[in-house]
Amino acid sequence: MEGRIPLKLLVTIVDRGKGAAAVRLYRAHALRFEYLVMGLGTASSKTLDYFGLAETEKDVVLTLIPAPKAGQVVAQAGRAFGLSRPGHGIVFTVPLSGASRQIPMALCKPENLPPDRGEREGEKMESSIRYDLILAVVNQSYTDTVMDAARAQGARGGTVIHARRMGSDKREMLPGFALQPEKEIVVILTPREQKHELMKAIHRAAGPATEAAGILFSLPVNDMMGLQAPVPEENL
Repeated sequence: MEGRIPLKLLVTIVDRGKGAAAVRLYRAHALRFEYLVMGLGTASSKTLDYFGLAETEKDVVLTLIPAPKAGQVVAQAGRAFGLSRPGHGIVFTVPLSGASRQIPMALCKPENLPPDRGEREGEKMESSIRYDLILAVVNQSYTDTVMDAARAQGARGGTVIHARRMGSDKREMLPGFALQPEKEIVVILTPREQKHELMKAIHRAAGPATEAAGILFSLPVNDMMGLQAPVPEENL
């Protein structure tokens, strides 16, 4: 079964305090692997005023989901959190290349899957990728540098997650730049055609050769709601 039904990482970014509601929604779909991370939105004060938002603190919920269920669950989350309106959050999935053996066994039980969807989902996955998730890992206090460069290339916003390098409490030196333990991860969702220019701009402003000492990578995104990308009607 695990060879036929791929898994995805379902990422939900909503206002602080709404993460628990997302978990309840996903558990109603027999999803049992979810993790809550504290995040911070990068919207400017002008944008916040425009949307009537008082804060940018976010809940980031990471959930494992069988690929055949992703479209249906993303659409339901979009309705539950009003993601068709700007500033209310975003939900998207990232395809996974592997997982612990017990996870597919627990999530991909036939009674929890849509009928006749498992075989076709893997074939559709690659062709459905229209967005990418850019992750920029930078030293603390350089998130504005990342977002200024990204916005200059058309990015609308992102989410910041505080992180710490494991294994050392001191600055480490690699050829060309220093690795500090305290980090910020800037997460930006972008249409695939804009990814290359965005990453080049961020690299110039906050790459390894700068004081931000940034490291960049990107992941493909499948199902998505909340960035002017409606879910296909077949999943509603």
